[in-house]
Amino acid sequence: MITAEVIHAYKSPQYEALAFGILRDRLVEIGYPQELKNFQYEPSFPVRLSDSKEGELKKQTVAKLDYYVEQSPELPIMLDKLRSGGRKVFLLTNSDFRYTQGIIRPWVSYFDYIVTDAHKPLFFAEGTILRAVDQTTGQCSIGLHTGPLEHGRVYAGGSCEVFSQLIGARSKEVLYTGDHIFGDILKSKKQVNWKTFLVIPELLSELYVWKKKKDLFNKLNHLENKLADSYMHLTITSNEKPDVSHIQKNIRMVAQEMDAAYGLLGSLFRHGSRLTYFSTQAMRYADLYSHSCFNLIYYPLCYMFRSPVMFMPHESTVSHEESPIESYDDLEAIPCGLRRRTMTSNVFHLGCKRV
Repeated sequence: MITAEVIHAYKSPQYEALAFGILRDRLVEIGYPQELKNFQYEPSFPVRLSDSKEGELKKQTVAKLDYYVEQSPELPIMLDKLRSGGRKVFLLTNSDFRYTQGIIRPWVSYFDYIVTDAHKPLFFAEGTILRAVDQTTGQCSIGLHTGPLEHGRVYAGGSCEVFSQLIGARSKEVLYTGDHIFGDILKSKKQVNWKTFLVIPELLSELYVWKKKKDLFNKLNHLENKLADSYMHLTITSNEKPDVSHIQKNIRMVAQEMDAAYGLLGSLFRHGSRLTYFSTQAMRYADLYSHSCFNLIYYPLCYMFRSPVMFMPHESTVSHEESPIESYDDLEAIPCGLRRRTMTSNVFHLGCKRV
């Protein structure tokens, strides 16, 4: 399954400038000073506009499609590969029929099933009434659609439960591709347990900075280990807390320098050594993630994607090669004050909260 938003990417900053202009003109229309029209879009200032009712943003997007939308020559290649391999491909989008038709040209023949006006994330819960769409007028038929879904027809609304029954798909047989961490990935994973593929366009720039600023990451890791080592000499009777203020100050400075390398808003995935809420959700709810769904072209359809083994803090602090502990009895025989010294230098730091 694919969402319309991941097939074609909007061009930046052209698309943001369009949203800014529509918002500015609308404010003047409802009574704000005419001087507002003198303001021009500044790319460093993010703009978010809800235009679902007026529809002006969509109208202007379709009118100048090549200017605002990145066309994807890989799209027919990927869809043909999936369908020739025996996979069913269907489109699920919150956009209406007219806008979807304008964005994807041609489009009906690409997909086995098409659902517009899906109202995600409501689609993954109780959903709405499933209706057939008249492709001539763009209007929905009256009443609930019953019976199987037909190839070449377009539908609107519905729910995941009804849709899955009509196409005969079980939850783990569906790979759902989307670009919205909440409305696409989190809800589809938690409520219907689909396999999920999160598209993150910013991933390319993130990887570029990750490689280019390798020295900063190494420096931060060195400081974090140094902070942990400051507590390693303490015993059970220690009362004096070590002075680590200078280390903490250096950590903050390096973290800020790393954020600046990612741009005005910092990294999407981390702040210093801490992961962002977005990155933790991506790891938890996305089975796959990439900067583009078209990367699937370069893998066989039978490919098994596996992530690296992740260690818990208590596992990552014990070296199997260096530790003298060979049995549980050996661990019990070590005095309490000495057990910590048999572990690696990061055991206190990683197993507990950072100071």
